[in-house]
Amino acid sequence: MSIAPSQSAQEDLRMMRELAEEGRVRPLLGGREFVIFGVAIALASLLHAALVYGLLPWPPMALAAIWFGTMMLAVLLAGIARSGRGRPTTANRVEMEVWRAGGYVLGSLALSIFAYGMLTMSRSGSDQGFFLFTLLPPVVFGVYAIAMAASSAAARDPSLRGFAITSVALLVVTTLLAGSPTQYLVMAAGAVMVSILPGLMLLRREREHG
Repeated sequence: MSIAPSQSAQEDLRMMRELAEEGRVRPLLGGREFVIFGVAIALASLLHAALVYGLLPWPPMALAAIWFGTMMLAVLLAGIARSGRGRPTTANRVEMEVWRAGGYVLGSLALSIFAYGMLTMSRSGSDQGFFLFTLLPPVVFGVYAIAMAASSAAARDPSLRGFAITSVALLVVTTLLAGSPTQYLVMAAGAVMVSILPGLMLLRREREHG
C-alpha cells in the first residue's frame, strides 16, 4: 500500500522541524571524538614523517603499527567518552553513523595498503608497496569533508561548513605533496585545524547547553 503524497510531505516536514529544534536546543555531541581522533591523527602523522625523514630507524612496515596503534587507541578512548550519554538526537545519530562509516573506510584502506605492501615485499623483496600509504592523508581529509558536511546539514548548523571546505583544501595540498615527508607534516597541522579546533568548539557548546 503506497503512502499518500500529502502524508509523506507532512512526515518530511515533521522530521525537518524536529531536526531544526534539536539543532537549536541540543548541539552535536561529537566534540570529544573530534579531539581524540585529531590528536591521534596528528601523532601518527608526526611519527610517519619522522620515519620517512630517517629520524626513526624503523622498517617501512612499522607504518602499519603506527597507524593501527594510534587509531585503535583513539577508538577505545572515543568509546569510553561516548558511554554514559543520554538519548542521542536525530542529528547526533546521523553524525555517529557518518563518522562510523568513515572510520570503516579509513581502516579498510590502511589494512589493504599494509597487505599489499607485505605481499609486494614477499614477492620481490621490495618495500615500495608501502608507498601507497601516501593515499591516507587525502582520503582522511576527504572523509572529514563529507562527514562534516553531512553533520552540518543534519543539525542545521553551518559552523562546520568552513571546516569541511578547509578539509577539501587539505585534500588537494596533501595530494600534491604525495611522496614528500612534508605531506605528513601538513597532515598533522590539518588534523589540528579540522579536528581538534572544531572539537573544542563543540565541547564548549556542550558546556554552554549544560
